[in-house]
Order: sequence, then C-alpha cells, then structure tokens
Amino acid sequence: MLSFKKLTAAAVVCTSLLMYCAASDSASTAFAEACKSYTRGDWADAKFMLKKAVSYQENLNPDTYFMLIMAEVYDGDNKSALDDCNFFLENFSDSMYYPRVYYQKGKLLYALGEYEKAVVVLSDFCHLYEKDELYSFALFYIGESLFAGYKYDEAGSVYERIVTEFPESAKTPAAQYRLETILQRGREEKLLYLLKQTGEEYLAAKEEYERQLRLYNSEAVDSTRQKLTAAQARNESLEKQVNELELEIAALKNNQAESERIIQQLKEAGERDIPEPEPFDEKKYQLKLLKAKALEAQRMLDEKLGTSSTEGK
Repeated sequence: MLSFKKLTAAAVVCTSLLMYCAASDSASTAFAEACKSYTRGDWADAKFMLKKAVSYQENLNPDTYFMLIMAEVYDGDNKSALDDCNFFLENFSDSMYYPRVYYQKGKLLYALGEYEKAVVVLSDFCHLYEKDELYSFALFYIGESLFAGYKYDEAGSVYERIVTEFPESAKTPAAQYRLETILQRGREEKLLYLLKQTGEEYLAAKEEYERQLRLYNSEAVDSTRQKLTAAQARNESLEKQVNELELEIAALKNNQAESERIIQQLKEAGERDIPEPEPFDEKKYQLKLLKAKALEAQRMLDEKLGTSSTEGK
C-alpha cells in the first residue's frame, strides 16, 4: 500500500504532467525524471531533478515549485524548503497550493527553532483558513512552538483546544500527550516549590536548633562554672575547717604528750598518788573548752564591772 506522502506525490505528478505535455523536450525530460524520483519517494534525487527542472522557464510554475518544496521537506532540507516557500508565496499568490505552502512555512520555522516567527505565521494561517483541513495541524505546531519556548500555560491552552474541538484530528493524541506532560510538569514544579520551601524551613529550623543548642551549651557552661565556683568556695571552706581541726588535733596530741611526760616525771620522782590517764573524750573536751570560755568571759565581765565601780566613786 502506498504511503500518504507517495499518494500525495502521485496526485501532484499527474496534475503536473497534464500541464506540461507541450513543453520543450529538455524541460519536459527534466521534469519527467523529477516526477519519477518523486513518485518513488527518492527525495534527494527528486530534489536535485526538480531544481534542474525549475531552471527552465517552462517549469517555473506553482506545481513544479510546490513539488520542489515538498521534496525538500521530506528530505529534511528545511532551510532550502523555507527559502523556496518564501519565493512561492511572493510569486504564486493565486495558486491552489498557496495555503499548503503557507502552512509549510510556519512548520519549517518551528523545525528551524524560530518559534516566535512560527507562532505568528501559523496563527495567520489559522486566521485566514479556518476551514482548512490543516487547521488542527497548524494549532498543534503553534502549541509545539509555545512549548519549546517554555510558555507552558499558553501551549496547554492550545493543546486543550485541539483535544476538545478536533477529537478526530491526527494530532489529537500528540496534543493529549503534551497536555498531560504540561500537567505533570506543573505538578512537578509545585512539588519542587514545596520541597524548596520545606528545605528552607528545615534549614532555618536546623540553624535555630543549632543556635539554641549553642546557647544551651553556653548556659550550661555558665551554670557549670557557677557550680564549680560554688563548689570551690565550699571546698575552700571545708579545707579551712579541716586545717583548723588538724591544728586542734595536733594541739591535743601535744597536750597529751606533755601530760604523759609530766606523769612520767612524777612517777620517776616517787609520786604515788597519780590518777591513771583517761581516754580522750570529745564531749568532755568540748565541755572543758566551754567552761574555760565561760570562766574567761566571767573574768572579763568582773574586770569590767570592777572598773565601772571604781570610776563611779
């Protein structure tokens, strides 16, 4: 079964052959060879032969030029095809192929990455040829140009229109796919935004946590320092008390040693009425100190009272 491209090519060839049956032999031969290559789908050879054919004045017409443009399009020679589209539109405005060439120009601009120009040309095509069978195709490439230019919202509106208004179009499945792609991209961008926001909040929370931790550690150090200072003061107080106790113990030992020495001397001297030394008793010792302090206080009081009586006489 012949492809759509070959069927279209064959139709163009048949029409063109009828028009040029009376042309000169050289021009006719060049055109006939071009038609054979075109019918076979040998686009490179057809392009070469058609360029040769249009070099003859007899073949310089809309039909041959349209065949040349389509051969260039099928062969992927977009730049040459665009140049020939411009030539065609300038010179064959009354041709039946004019809308097709207009559409091809917009599509070629899209293929060449001239997205803004493609949107302008294809939009003009849609405005001029609302009933044309290529209308939905032109809409699709408008959407593709907008999509390629990162204008996703505008492109989505175009794709949605194709899906809604042209459900039977050959471009509807592709438009539906693009529409889903845009919706998915929107969801991804929303998730990325939320992730970014969450990440920023996380970093802010982390920084705040670390700040609070440093502050806590600083406060803990200060608290520990205060505790250490208090402990040091307490230790110093305890150390002082220990030193005082050690001095008191040393004094007791000295007193005891002195008592033992005196008792020994008394024994050696023949003194018999000597009581056995009693073991050290803390309570008795403290009581003894209190009695001594009381006696000292009484003495000082008596002296003060005696002085006051003398002064009163």
